[in-house]
Amino acid sequence: MQAAAGCLIMVNFDSDVYHCRMTDQDDVAHRRGGLAHKWTGRGKVQAAMYGDELNLRVDALTTQTRRFKALIGDFFRLEFKRVRPKYGPYEVVIEIQRTEHSPVHDVDNVAKAVLDALTGVVFHDDSQVEKLLVTKTVGERARISVTARPMARQEVGELA
Repeated sequence: MQAAAGCLIMVNFDSDVYHCRMTDQDDVAHRRGGLAHKWTGRGKVQAAMYGDELNLRVDALTTQTRRFKALIGDFFRLEFKRVRPKYGPYEVVIEIQRTEHSPVHDVDNVAKAVLDALTGVVFHDDSQVEKLLVTKTVGERARISVTARPMARQEVGELA
């Protein structure tokens, strides 16, 4: 199947997991604040760091925690050893991209699977997540994009 801009999309159904791998060389760098940084990983999971912020993309869409834990855990153990779990409050943004043909998943189930998979990798416990934003869109590929970053501590006077 050929997509726009010379991207080759390979689609593979594996039980309840919908995989989609892009061979798009233009999608190598992530831009944030005018600075580009390279993604690490050549498989279904890729990550990039920007200071304390972790950007993660997974070219698989599932609500099964055990599959996500294995996929993400193997990636961080073998390819991206720069992240160690930390304490303190976190904010997490999850964008679920699905195609017209991929299965429909509830955002809360996908979010729970992602947070469980990041437990012990990014933070010690998913109860540290104090701010969570989850969106679901229709896109060119099935992908979950995650941004996890420590929250800035606010003093009581700053909250008013």
